Formats: sequence, C-alpha cells, structure tokens
Amino acid sequence: MTTGRVRRLTPADADEILRIVTLEGLDPAVLARELTDDDYLWMGLASPTGGLGAVHRGMRWGSRLLLKGVFVDASVRGSGAALELGFAMRDHARDSGYAGVAAWVEPHKPEAGLARMLRLRTSGPLLHRFEIAFPDGDRPARVPPPAHQNRVLALPGRAPATPLVADVVADDDGHGPAHEAVGAHWVLDRHHLVLSGFPGHSVADLGELVSAAAPLARAQGARFLEFPMPAADLSAALCLAAAKARRLSRTPVRLGLLRFTPDTVTEGAARR
Repeated sequence: MTTGRVRRLTPADADEILRIVTLEGLDPAVLARELTDDDYLWMGLASPTGGLGAVHRGMRWGSRLLLKGVFVDASVRGSGAALELGFAMRDHARDSGYAGVAAWVEPHKPEAGLARMLRLRTSGPLLHRFEIAFPDGDRPARVPPPAHQNRVLALPGRAPATPLVADVVADDDGHGPAHEAVGAHWVLDRHHLVLSGFPGHSVADLGELVSAAAPLARAQGARFLEFPMPAADLSAALCLAAAKARRLSRTPVRLGLLRFTPDTVTEGAARR
C-alpha cells in the first residue's frame, strides 16, 4: 500500500528526519553531511496528514548501496511504508548505477521477510558485528574522499592469505582473490568506520588493524572501527571482550545481497 509520495530527502527535511529517526550518533552535523553527499541516500514517504511518515537511509559500500535503517512514524505503522521505501531505495540504486543493494539480516527477525521481498539473498557464515574505539588523539576536520572511489583498507605488508572474514562485498569491486585476502571495503556510518570483512588472519591481528585504520579514521572524524566476526568463534569473542570491543548485533547476522541484472524486476516502480 502506498501511503504517500516517496522522494529523496534534502537538508530542508532535517527537522522532520530527526523527529522520526532514533539512531545513536546521528546529530545535526552528521545528518547534514549525509544529506549533501552523493554516496549517501535518504528517502522519505509523506504521511497522509503532512510531514514525513517514514524514512529510509543507505550508503555506498563497495559498488552496492547498503540499506541501513528504516524508521516508521506511529501514524503510518502497519501501512506497508517500510516495504514501499525499500522498493524505492532499491529502484533508485539501480537507476543510479550501483551494482546492487545489500543489508544486514537477522535470519529470525521480521526484517528477514522484508529482505526476501526485496529479493536479497543471504549466504555465507553467520556473523556478529563488533565495534572498538580508536585511541584518543587529535582529530582533524573531516576530509571527504573523492566520490565513488574504491575505498579499501588493507593491512600493510601482508602477503595474500585467507582472512578471518572475507570481504562480503568484494565480488563487485573488480579486484582479484589476492586483493580480497588482504583488504576490506570501508564506509563511514555516522562516527563508525565500517569494514566489510576482517582482513587479519586471526583476532590477534585486531591491534594491527586498528593501527592501520587510525589515520583514515582521524581524517574522516570516525571514533569507532566496526568489523564482522564469525558468530561461532567463541575464543574470538572472549579475546574481543578482553580488548573492550562491543558486540553490536543482537543475534547473528548475514549480509543479504542483490546484484542487478538487465531483467531485475523493480516492483516498487510498478507500484507507484
């Protein structure tokens, strides 16, 4: 069911977005950055009574659009607003030249049904998402990287080898298996530098990874490094707890992926 007009949001919508969205670390400055940077996408759906009834956000991760949060106001809950926005985000990504879309999916949560309707396929090992704070230090002003560049973080001086968690979006970046083994794509999500894999050979490489990411984090204004870990690796979880890393995912997750092809169906466009 369409509950109102769907459109891309702009800085003029900031107050309405902040009214609906409850997201840790989303302050007016961060929101302003994401609303004016082409590598981020905010879309909203108008409520029947005026203003925004629902909001969805996404960001470029490798060559895919990562869907990262849908928020629905009480006035339109149960109306299909989340699904309508999901279709709109997916259609916009295809029309804008992305290779596909992605989203973290908790297999036994309601979002798994939404992922299936958007034709996202989940595969690979079950993972947990963790964050760890960067050491305190001087943080220069954020320096935006060139739009659409391949943003890959690698451990310096490493020979190709099997990573603890392979890059979950590497199949779209045009690099070979050796590249996948030593690097991971990154995206700035609020104050988190988010990696699409764990390029170290074991959790013992966490310190080296944090050090390698620190200059980039300072330039981007990031305070935390976020990375995936195998959900079944109990010893790694204990090591991460000792290192004061915090688990972000409530339950194990998989990344749901859709790669666009010439015949990809865009139900959202047809429904509107």
